[in-house]
Amino acid sequence: MQLIPAIDLRGGRVVRLEQGDYARETHYDTDPIALAATYQEAGAERIHIVDLDSARDGGEANLGIIRRMCAELRIGVQTGGGVRSLADLEARLEAGAQRVVLGSLCVRAPDQVGQWLETLGPDTIVAGLDVASDAAGGWMPKAAGWTESGSLELFALLERLHQAGLKHLLCTDIERDGMFSGPSVELYQALVGRFPAVRTQASGGIGSEDDLQTAAETGVDACIVGRALLEGRVPLTAIRQWSR
Repeated sequence: MQLIPAIDLRGGRVVRLEQGDYARETHYDTDPIALAATYQEAGAERIHIVDLDSARDGGEANLGIIRRMCAELRIGVQTGGGVRSLADLEARLEAGAQRVVLGSLCVRAPDQVGQWLETLGPDTIVAGLDVASDAAGGWMPKAAGWTESGSLELFALLERLHQAGLKHLLCTDIERDGMFSGPSVELYQALVGRFPAVRTQASGGIGSEDDLQTAAETGVDACIVGRALLEGRVPLTAIRQWSR
């Protein structure tokens, strides 16, 4: 399993939100490009960047910073937030991103995403699915900052995307996001079991090195770690330990 450090950007600053709530923001007094370089030197092979301004309002609010990261880093950049059209996707690729995360579009327009997987290639797109458990014990993908539920449950949606060529999935259990409550073990075991050919990235809940081991035991390809690295709950040395 690979540890992928995450940096969330809002107004050009490094921040973290609890459970995606913009009113529950923590600001970290560190330069985002310097932080990305620190993660690179610590052994990161890829970095995950989220443009929170664009995620909420659309546009390219922090794309300039992302472009500088892509130019100055030697490692791959995976980025998402506010990608609502092919033009948005292509703007991130042209800025130097290796992979672009599509969230709400996967929920609202999976067939459109399928067409882009075919034309742009499966290594350029990551399906970023934020999910919540439902009363029946299943998982429902959310869109529009977790305020809107999709019409397809998680595995039905993934089956459609997988048939279209999906290779990379980033799945977040929104109840655990930013809460240090550990990874969603049953969710990731089910994803890996049902779609072994898809490279699944776990996200949400990591609060310790033990949580990384727990995530790895589910069989996921990678684990996104943001706040736990920023606050020292997971040491920088863990990045090289979980690189491959």
